[in-house]
Amino acid sequence: MIKSVIRRILFCLLYFFYKIPLLIILAVSFWKGELSYLSKEDFRIWRRSMCKMLKDYWVKGHYGFCRRRIALSFCNSRFEVIRKTAPCDKHCPIVTLCVKNDKKRIQMLVDHYRTLGVVKFAIMDNGSDDGTFEWLLDQPDIDLYRCYNQYQTNVKEGWINRLISYYGFDRWYVVTDSDELAVYQNMETISLPELTMRLEQAGVKRVKALTLDTYSEFAAFIESDNIRNDYRWIDSDSYKEMSAKAGACRIKRFIGGPRYRLMNSIVPLDKCPLVYFEKGTVSDDAHYQFPHNIINDAPCLMGILHYKFLDIDLEEYKRRASAGSTFVGHGALYRQYMAFFDGSGRQSFLYDGSVEFVSSESLKMIPFIEWSMND
Repeated sequence: MIKSVIRRILFCLLYFFYKIPLLIILAVSFWKGELSYLSKEDFRIWRRSMCKMLKDYWVKGHYGFCRRRIALSFCNSRFEVIRKTAPCDKHCPIVTLCVKNDKKRIQMLVDHYRTLGVVKFAIMDNGSDDGTFEWLLDQPDIDLYRCYNQYQTNVKEGWINRLISYYGFDRWYVVTDSDELAVYQNMETISLPELTMRLEQAGVKRVKALTLDTYSEFAAFIESDNIRNDYRWIDSDSYKEMSAKAGACRIKRFIGGPRYRLMNSIVPLDKCPLVYFEKGTVSDDAHYQFPHNIINDAPCLMGILHYKFLDIDLEEYKRRASAGSTFVGHGALYRQYMAFFDGSGRQSFLYDGSVEFVSSESLKMIPFIEWSMND
C-alpha cells in the first residue's frame, strides 16, 4: 500500500515536471512553428487533449514517459505539405495513414477504399524510395505529406494526430496501416459514408474490429502478383478474448490467429479503425484512441484483413528484428517471427479451421464480430 502511494506521488511529480516543457514546445510550435495552421481554438483543444492523455498514462504509472513522444512528434516532425485539398463531407471518412516503401500494398489499399466510397486520403510518406511517393503524387484524391524523421511506434501516433489536425474535429476518419483493409458486413452494397450515417443515428462514434491475419495456401512469404487472391485465407476459430490496461482503464482485447496458433505470439488483434474524431479524441495507440473509457462500448462491426507475410516483407522483418529496432518491444515480435521461420521453414499457415475470405459474408464465420448495425 505504501509503495503504491509513493509510486503515485512519484509519477504525478514526473508528469508535472514534463508537462511544463511540453506546454512550452507546443506554444512555440503554434506561434512560430509547424502548428501555425491551427486556429487558436483547435490548438487549445489539442494541447488540452494531449495533456489529459499523458496524465491518464503517467499518473497511473503506465507508459507515460514513452507516450510523451506522441505529443512531441505531433508538433516537431517537420511535415512537408505536398498537396492538401479542402475536406470532404464529414460522413465520408478520410483514410489516414503513414507509409514507407510499400507500393504494392498501398495501391491495393487505395483501390479497396475507393470501392467503399472514400473520396479523400491523407497520407504521410516517411521517405519512400521505391516509387511509393511518386505513385501517391499521381493520385488526385490523395492529400500527400512528407516527413523524414525516424519512425518509432509512439512517434507514428503523433504523425496520425498531425494528419487529422489538418482536417479538424467532428468528422469521421479511417485510421489504418498500409497492410490493413477494413471489411464489414454488406460492404458490397453499403458504402462507408452510408455506414457512418447509420452509426451516427445509433449514437456510435467508434467501431472496433478484429484483425484477421491473411495467408496463402502455400508457403509464407511467397511472391504474389495478386495479393488479395493469393492471400485469401484466414483463421476462423483461434480467437480469444482477454483484458488489458489502456491508460487507467481496463479494456477487452482479442488475441489469436496464426501468429498465436503457431508462434505463441500474443499480439492484440483489436483495433478501432473507424472513428468519429470529436474534440478531445487523440490517437494514442496503434489499436485505439483516447479517451479510453468508451473503448468497451464500441461495437465490433468490422474485420481487418491483415497482409503481414508477403514476399516483400522478409528482408524488412529481418531488419526490424535486429538490435536497435524502433518497433514495438525493440523488435521482439519480429525476432519471434524470424525464429519460427528459421526453425521450421516457410510452411503454410493452413489448418482445419482456415476459411477463404471471398466476400463480406465470410465474416459470419468469425467470432466476436457483431452484425446488428448493418441489418
